[in-house]
Amino acid sequence: MAKKATQPTPGNRLAVIGGRLEDTNAAVYAEMHRLSGGRILVFATASGEPEAVAAETVQVFLSHGFAAEASPLTAEAAHLAGDPAVAAQVRAVGSVYFTGGDQAKIVATLAPGGVETPVLAAIRAAQAAGGLVAGSSAGAAMMSHPMILGGTSIESVIHGLVTDPERPGLLVGDGLGFFPHGIVDQHFIKRGRLGRLVVAMEGAGVRRGFGVDENTALLVEGETARVCGEYGVVVVDMGGRPGPADAGALPPFRISYLDDGDSLDLTGFKPVPGPGKRRVRAREVAYRAPVRSSRNAFGAYTLYDLMARLVLADTAVYASETAEAFDARSGMCVTVEMKRQRRRSRGLIATPETGLRMTALDFRCGIERRQLTATRLAQRVGRPARTPGMTPSPEARLVLLGSSPLRNADAMLTPVLPLFGRGPVGVLAAASAEPRTTARDHMDMLARHGIDSVDLGVTIDTVDYAAQDGELLEMIAGLRGILLCGGNQNPAGRDAAAPGRGKRGAARHRARPRPRRAAGRGERRGLGALGRDDRRRHDLGRGALRRVVGHRPPRTGDPGGHRFSRRGDRRSEPARRPQARSVGRRLRRGG
Repeated sequence: MAKKATQPTPGNRLAVIGGRLEDTNAAVYAEMHRLSGGRILVFATASGEPEAVAAETVQVFLSHGFAAEASPLTAEAAHLAGDPAVAAQVRAVGSVYFTGGDQAKIVATLAPGGVETPVLAAIRAAQAAGGLVAGSSAGAAMMSHPMILGGTSIESVIHGLVTDPERPGLLVGDGLGFFPHGIVDQHFIKRGRLGRLVVAMEGAGVRRGFGVDENTALLVEGETARVCGEYGVVVVDMGGRPGPADAGALPPFRISYLDDGDSLDLTGFKPVPGPGKRRVRAREVAYRAPVRSSRNAFGAYTLYDLMARLVLADTAVYASETAEAFDARSGMCVTVEMKRQRRRSRGLIATPETGLRMTALDFRCGIERRQLTATRLAQRVGRPARTPGMTPSPEARLVLLGSSPLRNADAMLTPVLPLFGRGPVGVLAAASAEPRTTARDHMDMLARHGIDSVDLGVTIDTVDYAAQDGELLEMIAGLRGILLCGGNQNPAGRDAAAPGRGKRGAARHRARPRPRRAAGRGERRGLGALGRDDRRRHDLGRGALRRVVGHRPPRTGDPGGHRFSRRGDRRSEPARRPQARSVGRRLRRGG
């Protein structure tokens, strides 16, 4: 049953959502309900399957108490942007929501050739009257002007702005300008988009940029913006530069991370930390030296990790961090350096029961690119592949399956399963939306063929701990084989700490195994016995921050997993952990 609609108050109202919005993110949906008065019109214009995506999105809004309906306007039916009936529907509902997909489709449909259509005029009028304009992923990207269309961070830093989508570099175009305070980017921390945002700002001469992470919203109400959601918003300020850029470097800039509950005054752009945020106490200092391992500067959550380390650092001896990204094709190396400036930068934390939350204000950041010498390039390219703990035996077998063994005939498995013998086989479901359920399903499949198996229980959240779990590592070394389940290969590649990226449905067989008894279904080994919050919580007992690696803020809403986002822009990879719904349906829906 829909909640009773309330009359919104006139003013600029936006919900800029960074993609992968969880169906269970009650906090963000509640805020959109409040800002819209409980009525919303869904535009799936950016999607490749707009009818299906619109229907699913409407159902999600209905489940949160909205009176929701779908607009018939799609990129394939762009003529409807001039239809008086479609414009009248906007006026009648009063608030709109744009799903993910391709942001260029939204602009081309609502403002072809830069000419605003009657439907776009109706949306602007509804916003001026106090209605909400909300959008996720592509629906967020189109809100700024200019608008980022596509490109990775390392391509953007190395090649700069381009106009040909077939060339490496950054594509920028005209947006719709609902958010007038700077350039918006989405999936920001998860997909390492700092580099491309800074290049876009520099190229367009825009002072400020706003990077909204996944399952998180930047809620604008008049002249105040507030962060709500799972992660946070990165604010980049190119003004007040402390010095000119060196050759090969982008101009230095200031960067802040605003967490759930933090807000920003949009008149003076002064951040206001949320309730409970405080300075780090001396006994809570966790870091006194830079991290020893190398990380991709534009990898998933590297930016957050760098800032978290500096927030929790002893700044007297450790006030800066660096990370690099390397492009073999061009031979370029990109370095990101972040510093806490004395008397200017601030690091704040809150320590609720759900885990550590942090805010970072006015850090200084620089991005430098340099061409490697022939010797250095040969060293980087010629580095041998990492084989943690062992060198693969020539008798080892690697089998790549083109689709899930759960949904295919036994004929596909006939030549594969004998390689496992009777097991035990370790099941690694880190790439899955629901690792426990997926692991259990694969274990059931193996059991039907007389093969013992065990769920390794390693995910993107537990890999830091798993690397230190001697019992778990010893058990893995004794397995007959490992089955890598399908899903998003990026978390799987990171979690396995192995060279390259994971493959969908890959089954790896070890030669000369050391047989061990496989754990029965439901038995947990090593870290698997710990609860989700136990594995992630920062223990502040007796003033010691005992967990000092791999910071992740707690999740909002239902803690049980994330949904794959649909294609947020032209060059994006799926996010991690979808909710318990059909993957096929989820991949159709934007955001």
